[in-house]
Order: sequence, then structure tokens, then C-alpha cells
Amino acid sequence: MNRWRTRVLIVVMLCLGSLARTQVTYSGTSSADAFLATGSSNNPDGSDLTGLNFGGAGTLVVASAASVKGEFQSVIEFNLTNAMSLFNTNFGKGNWTVTGIALKFTSNYGTAGVQPNNAIFPVINGGHFVIEWLSTNDWAEGTGTPNLPTMDGVTCDSLPGLLSGQHKILCTNTYSPPGNNVPITYPLPLDTDLVTEISAGSDVTFLFYAADDQIGYLFNSYSYGRGNEPLILVTADLVPPEMLSGYFTNAGFHITGLGVTNLQYQIQATTELTTTNWQILGTVTADGTGVIQFDDNTASNQSQRFYRLSH
Repeated sequence: MNRWRTRVLIVVMLCLGSLARTQVTYSGTSSADAFLATGSSNNPDGSDLTGLNFGGAGTLVVASAASVKGEFQSVIEFNLTNAMSLFNTNFGKGNWTVTGIALKFTSNYGTAGVQPNNAIFPVINGGHFVIEWLSTNDWAEGTGTPNLPTMDGVTCDSLPGLLSGQHKILCTNTYSPPGNNVPITYPLPLDTDLVTEISAGSDVTFLFYAADDQIGYLFNSYSYGRGNEPLILVTADLVPPEMLSGYFTNAGFHITGLGVTNLQYQIQATTELTTTNWQILGTVTADGTGVIQFDDNTASNQSQRFYRLSH
């Protein structure tokens, strides 16, 4: 083997990823939500609310067991059928991957120290709360309201059943009251189970509960409307291309990669990784199985060369 070829082969870098982004973001409101309450001696609705449903309420609530109005947790479900359809339309079925997930909440009671107009709720106060993913999606929202609770849907007594399936904490968040009708966005990790449900266009359920004794958090449910509905934001992108191998042939340096079927990619190269000036060597279209193949017949002109793929 020639000396220059030995040097190129040693330093060639097979890069992963995509440089030209084609992200699409889906935004959708909840398909079901409800708050769950325990009650207390200081709660106008009573000291034991654990068997009552509040699925028709216009708000969702988080407060700890130390709250003078009792503990509040909230459960919320999103249906991701339309998200999957959006991404399939833009990228093709099987050609996309979820790259970002977030929840966005807004409250018409978002000022610290304010008592909401219904006295069963705690005073608004900052603190910390947990967002947990639940694999159980077959709970009933119910029709109960703070003024007329029912027993036709999810209640605090339902929690053991909700938690009987797989569940996991996604994140603990800080709530600082931002003012009335000011949205807050909470990014979520790309948890494997969560991403799997979203990618399949399934229902996704989250549980919210206090992480300290300070928090008194109200945010509007979809029943409230008026542009303050809970939202899930899901961002997807094309599956990034992957460099698989590189070796010398009589035609030069042969590159093999894997990308999206029938999508065109650029082959780019540089002699220094510190530069932002990458040279476009050519374009190639992935075949029917997504395989990308390219021959760099100019490799012998360089003492070293780094490669990357871009769509």
C-alpha cells in the first residue's frame, strides 16, 4: 500500500448525523384530564374527596398533602395519532425520529399569593412538582366539577390502579408563578417508553404531583378553553444518516452509509476538523434499502481527509 494511502486510512473519520435540519413540530391539546383530591377539614367540599371525580373541571391542580385544602394530583392524557400522521406525511413512514418533547401549560390563576375563585383550591404558590409517565391509558375522565363532583371517572382512589402498570418519573420541575395567562413550557426527556408510544401514535398519560410542601399550582384543563389548553409539543426529524464503512479501491476511497430510502445526500470532506469550510464532493441517492455508496476518486490528493453525510 502506498504511503499516502496509509496516512489517509488512519485519520479518516466516519461521521454520524445530519447537518441540514428538516424538523417538524406537532402541537396538540389533551384528550382527557382530571384533578384528584383528598380533601381536608379546611376544604369546603369536605374532608374526604378521595372517591369523587373532577374530570369536568376547567383546571388541573398540584398541591402537597401538607396543603390546608388537602393534596391535589392531576392526570392528563394526549392522543398522538395526528402527530404520527403529520410526521409520516412530511418524512414518510419509518423515516423519522422524535427529537424533542415538551408540555406547555397556562393558567388564568398564575399570580403568587392569590386565592382562586373556588375556595376548594389552595392559594397560588411556587414550588416543585413531578411529571411521571404512566403506561396505563384506560382511565375514564368523568364529568365531575368542583361544584358538582361525580363518581363516574378517575378519582384519588384510582391511583393504585393507575400505578399498577409500568410507570417512571420523567422529571422534577420548578414552578414560579409567572402571572395570569402566561404559558410555561416544560421539556421532557426522550425516554424510550414515551418515545415508543408517541412514535406509534398511541395515547400517552402523565401524572403530576407535588415534590415539596410549598407548591400550589393551577393550570387550565382543555375544558376551560380560551386558548389556555394544555399542549404537548413533539418535534421530529428525518432519521439521521450513518457512516458504516470506508476502504480503498482502484477507484479511490469507497464510502458506505445508511440513510432514508430514495433520499439524496451530500458527501462532504475536509482536511481539518477545526474548519467550517467543508467541500461538497458529490451527491448520491440512497437505494431502495437506504444504503448510500460513494467513491471519492480525489482522495489521493490529500494527506488526510475527514468525511460526513448531509441531507
